Amino acid sequence: MEGNPYPAPAHPVSGGLIRLQARLTDLITWLGPAWAASCGVIASGNFDWQASEWVRLALVILLVDGGWGTLWAAVGGTNWAKPLRRWRNWHFGEPLPTPPYTLPDSPGDRASRWMGQLRAWWRDVLWPSCGPAVSAIIISLPIIALLRAMLGTEPVLLSIAAVAMMQLGMAWEGGRGSVAPGWDAVIAITLAWLAGHAAFGPLTLRSVVLALIFGLAWGVAWLANLAWARVAGVGIQLLAALLLIVLLRPLAAGTLVILMAPQLAMLPWLQRGQSISNYVRYTRPWLMAAMLVAAWAL
Repeated sequence: MEGNPYPAPAHPVSGGLIRLQARLTDLITWLGPAWAASCGVIASGNFDWQASEWVRLALVILLVDGGWGTLWAAVGGTNWAKPLRRWRNWHFGEPLPTPPYTLPDSPGDRASRWMGQLRAWWRDVLWPSCGPAVSAIIISLPIIALLRAMLGTEPVLLSIAAVAMMQLGMAWEGGRGSVAPGWDAVIAITLAWLAGHAAFGPLTLRSVVLALIFGLAWGVAWLANLAWARVAGVGIQLLAALLLIVLLRPLAAGTLVILMAPQLAMLPWLQRGQSISNYVRYTRPWLMAAMLVAAWAL
């Protein structure tokens, strides 16, 4: 058998199990899940400003940001495809000890060799490239389970939906460490809004519709350099304003239209060579303000 071409490091450096990284350059986008959850709480109309309500709000934000956010960053932001490709042709690693009297090439002998190869692949390939993501998954899953149990039945179902969407998003993109904006919008905005609402009261159709609308607007903003996406972004937010008019909230509807003006005014930036990330960064506050106004109007 040939030697392992990916030897393990002699002495890996020590480090913390959880690492917090400041993202001040993208603070608005980073605050998206917590903001959406807070809007969902406001849309429920059941926040009484008491100490127990603040504790519950903190638990919701911890669920969608600390739990879902950590898991989503690990699942969707890690290149799992590369180590998995190596595993397909991996034949290195010492077999694990077998029970006495195990015959050569028996099921027990083959399992021993397979487990030895798996151990070597995990140590030499998967852990060096995906170790932080694996640690994050191990930490976040119990936190999600604990928080959703504390918040009630509907947050449990929404957490299951969030985890399922994360797996679908990762599989759809081939596990390459990048996901389409639509997947991120559903998890970070739509489901976070619904989780905030569900933690304080039964979901309503109008709240669900607004959560879907603003999730779409959040995701399509990353495609604003395309003509159809610009039209869709305007139409989606006008749809939210129309819904508020139907609900007899004309002042809120007018405010949403006013909040669209800065977003439209910044579109020419893209034609002058400005990056889409800068456009998103500077238009996010106006979209978040629209989310807050719509939630308050409910």
